Amino acid sequence: MEVPLANDFDFTQNEYAYIIESGSVLVTGEKNTHTGLLSAYLLGVNDPIGFAEAIVARPSGLRFKQKTDLKLRKFNSLALRQFVARANIFSKNIIKYSISRILDQSRGSASFAFEEEFIDDNYELLNRRVAAQNDVIVTIGETAERMFFIDSGSVRIISGQNKLIANLGAGSCFGESALFNAGLCTHKVIANSKTNLLAIHREQVEIEINQEPPIVRLIALLLIKRLEVMNTLRERDQSSLG
Repeated sequence: MEVPLANDFDFTQNEYAYIIESGSVLVTGEKNTHTGLLSAYLLGVNDPIGFAEAIVARPSGLRFKQKTDLKLRKFNSLALRQFVARANIFSKNIIKYSISRILDQSRGSASFAFEEEFIDDNYELLNRRVAAQNDVIVTIGETAERMFFIDSGSVRIISGQNKLIANLGAGSCFGESALFNAGLCTHKVIANSKTNLLAIHREQVEIEINQEPPIVRLIALLLIKRLEVMNTLRERDQSSLG
């Protein structure tokens, strides 16, 4: 669909999600309660808008300002939810955890159902690791070879500017972003306390995700891309505190 600049398009409708095929959109987060400032990020070609909100059917806490004429690819929210519902357990984990971190939701014990089922079915593929308090689990610049599930304990995600991005507890995962992008790790991960981890290697991740229909693989990749945007917004929000 074509969206002229003067159209003042509403990106917050939950009925649809979008990929930018041409043009740009400025996205801003919520106002920092300490500084009163808004962190911002310019979305461009191939960037997603609204997939997390479409899948969980909740409004966006972000604001969008169209900067140019746009060409958008539109996805029906109900269809996205149906594809996710039919996905295998590994993909559901990735999608669920990504949305949880995108929307900054706390996770309770009820969230363990998918993970436990996946672990039971794939126990032989997982490597266990115990990290002591303040152990560095992932360093910035290292090649991403595996992603991690937190069995017990917690970790903190630190940016290259030494800013706290997130604290993750039992039932969460990390490392999926660099792994899916076949790149280098851009954040440091440190254990907050003694932490038991389950690691799954890149090759097995590829096997699991490649079993899915193309639309499910696309959803997972777009959510990870959106998570990177949210991490940037939160990092800039932290930087504004000095």
